[in-house]
Amino acid sequence: MAAKCSATSAAAAAVAILAVVAMAIGSAEATSYLTMWAGPGCSGNTATAGSCGCSDLQFYNGQEFSYQGQTATLYTETGCAGTSYLVFEDTQACGDFGWRSINIDC
Repeated sequence: MAAKCSATSAAAAAVAILAVVAMAIGSAEATSYLTMWAGPGCSGNTATAGSCGCSDLQFYNGQEFSYQGQTATLYTETGCAGTSYLVFEDTQACGDFGWRSINIDC
């Protein structure tokens, strides 16, 4: 009888682990992100801001926002301060438009 309980417990543990893994995979949805360029005309080195919350921009010579379901707000100062602009769709602009930080709403 002890063997049945042990096998049942192991099976239950395996099912629980699979359920947790499935939930983690299912919740790993794409997050909206901003690609930044260092050079003129959206050229040169790039960096990406894709974390939820506030991120300071690394480069200012071009930005492309890739909308994946989360809106974002661009700011004219670091630390998500200053004048703001809401972004709710895919958009790209080459040139320095004064944006210095982004807050991705997740």
